[in-house]
Amino acid sequence: GIAKAETIRAEIGWVEPENVPFDKPGQLRDSYIPGDIGFDPLGLKPESEEDFIAMQNKELQNGRLGMLAAAGFLAQELVDGKGIIEHFSS
Repeated sequence: GIAKAETIRAEIGWVEPENVPFDKPGQLRDSYIPGDIGFDPLGLKPESEEDFIAMQNKELQNGRLGMLAAAGFLAQELVDGKGIIEHFSS
């Protein structure tokens, strides 16, 4: 399950502990781009590292916008006591 997935991710991204200097624990591989573990069954990943990082940033911004929207729904419900569905019907 999750342990196997994390082990594979660690093997892809990090240098083996025996090959890392003592003062640099957790050193990433030079060829590794954080977030890129090679899983792209639909072929949506950009080819260049620059485009991949831009796509990561867009995804983060989209998630942050979604969290703000959810916070707005909760704040609205706290203010007037009506749920989001009740606001659509009124």
